[in-house]
Order: sequence, then C-alpha cells, then structure tokens
Amino acid sequence: MKVSDTSTRPEPPFPGLVAFEATARLGSMSAAANELDLTQSAVSQRVLKLEAHVGQRLFVRQGHGVRLTGAGELLMETATDTLQRLRAGLARIEPYRNKQSLLLACPSDFAHGWLMPRLEALRAAHGGLEVWLMSERDVTAIDRIDVDLVVSRRPLQDADIECVPLLQDRAVAVCTAALAARLQGLGFPRLLDKAPLLFLESAPEWAGVIPPATGRSVRRRAATIQDERLLLEAAERGAGIAYVSQILAADALASGRCVRLAQVPASARPPLWAMRSRLTPRTPMADRVFEWLLAQA
Repeated sequence: MKVSDTSTRPEPPFPGLVAFEATARLGSMSAAANELDLTQSAVSQRVLKLEAHVGQRLFVRQGHGVRLTGAGELLMETATDTLQRLRAGLARIEPYRNKQSLLLACPSDFAHGWLMPRLEALRAAHGGLEVWLMSERDVTAIDRIDVDLVVSRRPLQDADIECVPLLQDRAVAVCTAALAARLQGLGFPRLLDKAPLLFLESAPEWAGVIPPATGRSVRRRAATIQDERLLLEAAERGAGIAYVSQILAADALASGRCVRLAQVPASARPPLWAMRSRLTPRTPMADRVFEWLLAQA
C-alpha cells in the first residue's frame, strides 16, 4: 500500500474552508455569498478549489440549495470547530486593536457594588477608554495578554507584580428602610425573631454571627440564595434581612435602596488588593487606571 507524503502536501485553502462552512451552515451558496459579501461565483470557485484539494465532492445541488455529501459532513464537523476556535482567538486579541482599552479582572461583588457606579466617571477621566471587565475568572497571574489589572481578595505573590491594598471589607446586615424602622429599638439578637431572614448558601448562619436559637426564638428563614448579588436584591425588595459584603452593598446603601441595621454586629471580610505588572504595560491606560482606582478608594 502506497503511503502519501503529507509533508509536501499544500495547506488547505482557508478561503475555501470559510466559504464551505458558510454554505453548509446556510444551505445555499447565494446565502453564503450574502454573508461573506462575495459574489455567488466567488463562493462557488472557492468551494471548487477546496474540493480539488481534498479530492472529494462536498456538496450535492438540491433545488436552489445544496446538501452535504458524506465527506462534506465529516469536514463540516472539523471546519465548524476550527472556525469557532479561530473566531474566539481573534476576539481574545480584539482589545489590542485599541490602545485605549483596559482588561480588568475583579470579583463580581466589587464590580457590582463599587465599580459600576463609578464606571462613567472612570471613562470621563480617561477619554476614549474601553473597559473589558472580567468578573467571573479567578486570575492567578498578570500576563499582559489576558489581563492588564487585577482586583482580588487574594494578593498575587510575584516579583513582577505590584500589589497594593485597595479596600477593606466587612459583612453587614441590610434591609429596606421600612423594615429597619419596624425593628428600631430592638437589640441583637432579639430583632432576628421579628423579621424574615435571608441566607447565603455558603454562609447559612451568617458566618457564625447568628447565635443559636433559644426555646423562645422564632426564626423565620425567608430564602437561602447561592448568589450574593441576588441575596442583596432580595433584601432591597423587602424580602427580609440579608448579611452581605459592604462593598457589594455600597451602591444600594448610598442610593437608599437598603439601609444597614446597626444593631447587628459586622464581621471582617478579606480586603481587596489592586495589582498590576511591574513590566512595561500593554497600554498606558493600565497605569492610569491603576492610579485612579487607588485615588477613588
């Protein structure tokens, strides 16, 4: 059996792969031509070159459209995956086209309660700034490719990273002003028997702040919620008392959507740190926004 030498075989025609994938996905060359901003003849020629390269027919004409052959179905699986990965890679480097962009990784509570209310002020202070905000990733390094700045409760220990304290945090009890008025004059923990309680799934007893119930206590558990942002929203809507990050609740407290119950003791939470690379930044915006964050905090 003769084994072909693939090392000298030419690379597959990339324009043909793009035209093939669009035609297969849309079901016709005319639709693919519209999507790719080409003529139908150009799409057809690119597909023909790809068929010549693989030595197989990839489509069978069917009415005004086309359907895949067996070989086409196999190639479509690979082409779809390959083009999706390529588009994802291009999207990843999209910020590099704009030197006024900034990639910031931070916890969702910081983004929701502290950064979002200041986002327009940040952009106003740095005209043309485009913020890429990543709030769901646990960043363990600053490689200046995926991220420019990091705000995190876990400081990164690396000689090439500058790590500066940004904000102290603590957990506080919050509820609506109307509910707080009803509880006025009641001490802790007695007030816990007079209002519905909201719990974070990961801290079912408010991280140990709630004392054990006595025989006379009547604790009403209104809800147990996995997402702390939803927990805060439930408190804002009057569902009960929630025990949340003060940083997360900062905007809600400042706007009066909820108030803090001073009777309930606060508890310390890990502080937030601001971090940047000591190496030359990808964009001058990295250093400017870093200093802005420290000044605002």
